[in-house]
Amino acid sequence: MPKYIALLRGINVGGHKKIIMTDLKIIFKKLGFSEVTSYIQSGNVIFQSNEVDSLNLEHQIESAIEKAYGFLVPVIVLTITNLEKIVRDNPFKPFDGDDISKIYYVFLKDVPQRKAVELFNESKFQNERYFIHRNYIYLKCFAGMGKAKLNTNLFEQKLNVKATARNHKTTLKLLELSKS
Repeated sequence: MPKYIALLRGINVGGHKKIIMTDLKIIFKKLGFSEVTSYIQSGNVIFQSNEVDSLNLEHQIESAIEKAYGFLVPVIVLTITNLEKIVRDNPFKPFDGDDISKIYYVFLKDVPQRKAVELFNESKFQNERYFIHRNYIYLKCFAGMGKAKLNTNLFEQKLNVKATARNHKTTLKLLELSKS
């Protein structure tokens, strides 16, 4: 049975959209998913499903959360193979002794329109670098994410897609947990 990683956008941030991970795991199990594991409170869930359509999985999870909590939470579902490729192709090479605390992955719910990407790529941000690929972005914040101008909200606004970000360490941990 295929394993997936679900990334939820904007839960448990500043007291908004609070979802307890044990409750979230119950929602996933009620959807018929198995081997459900969550990682930290920011909405990372690893699970197995016979469903092979990631978009259908996203819709099922979003609908179940909205029904249970009364608010919409964008969900991005990745296969282990997808996530491995994203990490492996990282142009910032965080594996070579670089400060991995400055490396982020921004996952996009949809592929942004080419014109929006072209316009965004004209922007320059001091102490920050990024590379936009189809539905994800490599991001490096040299001064740290707390001081970054490039954040999920800006990417969403300028690219007109929902997004969620994970740091390199969390992304590696999700891969590790998905293989156990």
